[in-house]
Amino acid sequence: MPATRQRRNPFAAVLAALIAALIVLVTLTACGSDSDGDSASPATASSAASTTHEVVDMGGRHVTVPTHPNRIVTNYPAVTQIIFMLGGIERVVGVPLSNLTTLPLFKKIYPPLAQKKAVFGSDTTTVNTETLLGQKPDLVVLTAGNQALVKKITDLGVPVVQIASFPNYKKLNEGVEFLADVLGGEAPRRAQQYVEYVDENVSTINKGLEGIPATDRPKLYYTANSPLNTEGGGSIIDNWSTLAGGVNVATAHGVQGTMKDVSAESIVQWDPEYVFCRDASSCRAIQADPRWSSVSAVRDKHLIVNPRGVFVWAARSAEEALQPLFVARTLHPAQFADVSIENEIKEFYKTFYSYDLTDAEVTGILNPTQP
Repeated sequence: MPATRQRRNPFAAVLAALIAALIVLVTLTACGSDSDGDSASPATASSAASTTHEVVDMGGRHVTVPTHPNRIVTNYPAVTQIIFMLGGIERVVGVPLSNLTTLPLFKKIYPPLAQKKAVFGSDTTTVNTETLLGQKPDLVVLTAGNQALVKKITDLGVPVVQIASFPNYKKLNEGVEFLADVLGGEAPRRAQQYVEYVDENVSTINKGLEGIPATDRPKLYYTANSPLNTEGGGSIIDNWSTLAGGVNVATAHGVQGTMKDVSAESIVQWDPEYVFCRDASSCRAIQADPRWSSVSAVRDKHLIVNPRGVFVWAARSAEEALQPLFVARTLHPAQFADVSIENEIKEFYKTFYSYDLTDAEVTGILNPTQP
């Protein structure tokens, strides 16, 4: 007997389909909701939230920045150097012109630096907006204080964070830590290592100078942009001068701030015992200028060309960590006889740049001839 085909009830079929669809919908909704009833996937929400975060930059601005910026532009050569130290140099796509035209040791240690685009001029404030946008930056790091430049770049749709000018070692450490927070990844660990190194150097110097009276602290003068341009109170130059056991004659005679012009007559009257020249050219000019001939530093051959490596030690860079040791050793050799500046330099470069300096390179850092 042939099988009898059962006729399907159309209403029952529709009802079954609706029930099945309802079960699937409820299941998907339950799986896709969090405990608060948000229908968004937690993984998707977490991914979206992690792409940016808010920071307070060193100019006091609240800025939303990428959690892991991959295309960074800087306007200050020392900031490029700090990012290098923190392990983020591969993410830098634009730099100031002076990163490409000065400080050859930086390019020697990190050859790809020479291929970076010059987005800012040597003055750090002149920006080529076409070149800037051509690098497709997701973050620009600027020195603090130029609000017009901040606005100009943010109006282009690029987030900007500001870095303070490092008037002292506390601010220098804060700046390194801030940049590390912005970079993320391994950078905060490297920053902590750097801060500990700076603090250890400060402790070493303070211990070495214990008991030395004010009368035994030599007077020093610092040349900034030229022999008759200096820095006084409120500058990191004044900070390392005092820390290293010296007296900055400019500050002692009322000079405040950075890059201040003074007269030759004033310097003769102040009569510094040591002169630290940021640039070798300034020391050469002083030696050739008869107005300086009566100054103790010239008479006693205490004209010191300040060391420079990946960046100038004296002025607002992470290599400033080495400066007070160098100055303390120069001013107070007996108290710091066991400090080898050569070994300190090699250790610093090995630790923070993963680079083994040769003896010739160390000599070049301690005895720069350019500019």
